[in-house]
Amino acid sequence: MIKRFASHFIFLPGHGYLKQYVVGVEEGQVVSAFPLTEEIEGVEWFPGVIALLNNEEDISKGYSGIFQKANEVLQELPEVFCQETFPSGINAYLLYPFDFTMMLPVDGTRHRLLR
Repeated sequence: MIKRFASHFIFLPGHGYLKQYVVGVEEGQVVSAFPLTEEIEGVEWFPGVIALLNNEEDISKGYSGIFQKANEVLQELPEVFCQETFPSGINAYLLYPFDFTMMLPVDGTRHRLLR
């Protein structure tokens, strides 16, 4: 069963941020992403940022490396994520609290795997 999570921003390392998107997660893996254009039943809303990462090492070693390269707010989902099958091995991590002015985690930001 696919669970859907939404947040202020979705972070795609190497690409940037998507504003108010929904990610679909099945068996711990991200299987879809789409814009949150209206209230949708069954979507769980979280404050902060949902980061789509290949593995927890990216996040547990510290946030600075993955967030320095891309702080651009994207207008649409990059093509690599629009294929028939979403890239495999991607997990969704909730980061909260988050500094939306600098688009970076703050001291005390925690991460949690969304399942």
